[in-house]
Amino acid sequence: MHTLKIQIIDTDIDETRYDVLRERLEATLDIVPMLRKRVMFVPLNLHHPVLVDDPDFDLDSHIYRAALPAPGGELELNQMIAQIMCHRLDRQRPLWELWLLTGLANGRIAIVHKIHHCLADGTATMRYISHAFEYQAHLMSPAADASTWRASPLPSGYRLVGSALADHLKYDIRAFPSFVATMWRAITRLLAFNRDVGSPTVKWLSSPPPRTRLNHVLSARRSFSRRQLPLADVKQLAHKLDGTVNDVILALAAAALRDYLQFHNELPDEPLGTAIPVTAEQPGELRESGNHTSYLPICLWTNIADPQERFRAIQHSTRVAKQELQVLGIDTFSQLMHFMPPFLSLWKTRRKQRLRKADRPNFKPLTNAIISNVPGPREQLSGNYGTLVDIYSMGPLVEACGLNITVWSYAGNLNISMMGCKKAVPDIERLADAMVVAMSELEQSLATTEGDRERYSTTGEESR
Repeated sequence: MHTLKIQIIDTDIDETRYDVLRERLEATLDIVPMLRKRVMFVPLNLHHPVLVDDPDFDLDSHIYRAALPAPGGELELNQMIAQIMCHRLDRQRPLWELWLLTGLANGRIAIVHKIHHCLADGTATMRYISHAFEYQAHLMSPAADASTWRASPLPSGYRLVGSALADHLKYDIRAFPSFVATMWRAITRLLAFNRDVGSPTVKWLSSPPPRTRLNHVLSARRSFSRRQLPLADVKQLAHKLDGTVNDVILALAAAALRDYLQFHNELPDEPLGTAIPVTAEQPGELRESGNHTSYLPICLWTNIADPQERFRAIQHSTRVAKQELQVLGIDTFSQLMHFMPPFLSLWKTRRKQRLRKADRPNFKPLTNAIISNVPGPREQLSGNYGTLVDIYSMGPLVEACGLNITVWSYAGNLNISMMGCKKAVPDIERLADAMVVAMSELEQSLATTEGDRERYSTTGEESR
């Protein structure tokens, strides 16, 4: 469940001035408290894990430096990022680390922030990064504004148990009848929706998506690549197709996966399935940590050859999934995760790993890939540290799902990141290239259709 935020910075600060980065990051600890918190498990799994201040927090244990091999291009940077993702974060410390990468072309530097998803989802991460950069832009003397926080001692096991029981008494027991009623109404509405419209969730539970090369037990190795598309071009294409930017992104991903699976002679006859994380925030909620998400189950119609027909099918699937989410309630999934006993989740995970269920011949995945789209800052961020040229985001992989495509918009561009299990996607550059080609194919298909309509209209006028 590791995620990445990759920041490409154009700066005139000497790349050897590591102390500048360290001082600025230390000053940020006061405004981003989650960076100094570690996870502790409640004894006997009586409640969900909690975040507490780490009294042994050592900033130097979270910052690393490395230089890219020459020529320091996109491929070298992607390979370094893939290596950064391969090792597991230390569960005895705050679950993040930061890599300062030098040797990039044009003298730029890259800051790769690796963070566990339990600390923040995409929406919260976008806010805390913007907040941190805005804060640092006006930070003239980092040493004078160094962090002043002081950690409390780690809670004892007795205290964790006491707090867990108190929380159950104060909230969970009181709220449980309401939760049961909410779930009952949600299930009733879901069954009615399935009868009248057709529920993607019910369909997936009864007939899961086909298994592909992406759906196996994950290895520890990762593959990674990035691409960039002009946001204005994507918006224009979405407008012409009477769709949304998200519809276009899903269509491009479907086209890329179709091309990739065809290359490996593994394209299934049925459509693939993807789980799309969506924010479940309430209006006015401004989080900089934590998770508040739900998911849309979408069909990627990779079995449809025509780009526009494929786009329409995906667009319809997205609309139905959004209707279903409104029927279920946008925060129902969050409530379900809260009331699910932690020991049940841990037991299920460990049992799956022990039995290696995903490598069984009859295994059927719940999703083939994860695709997310998060709107980032519209304006380019800058300050006395330099200019944030680009920012890329990367979501996590989950067991038996070896591909994640994460899109962040930033300063007029759509920045696309792809991460795969190296065993499932060893040639991820091919998949990334296919997504860019898919944009051209969809534009060309639309231009051909518009040209045919114009010729038909002109011929009709001449006939009359």
